[in-house]
Amino acid sequence: MAMHQQSFLDLLAQCENGYVSQCECCQDFNVTYKNVLLVFNEESMKRFFEWVLSYRSARENYQPLPHGRDRIYSSPHNSLFLVFNDEELDDLKQLFAQVALVLEARRIASLGDFSSDKFG
Repeated sequence: MAMHQQSFLDLLAQCENGYVSQCECCQDFNVTYKNVLLVFNEESMKRFFEWVLSYRSARENYQPLPHGRDRIYSSPHNSLFLVFNDEELDDLKQLFAQVALVLEARRIASLGDFSSDKFG
């Protein structure tokens, strides 16, 4: 997965601090929140959101830090951690809900296209 400099990004969801877009060239999903850009395929993006949101209240993720963040998530990289506060997790929840609706609507529309081609 790589970020393409000249590709058009289809904006799927957004909030004040971030957005989820899809690269029309490679179909990867870009989850951008504040100063972090994560690139996923569709299944990995869903797993990321589900992981972050499902561990929101986990004691092992709770550690108050300076500047009000108190949820720490380890990443596959030894020296990279993601940190959030409750408002930021609310933003991520909102983004995930929006993108899930858009993707479901696309699936339904593509089923409609298939059935109209077949029977139309």
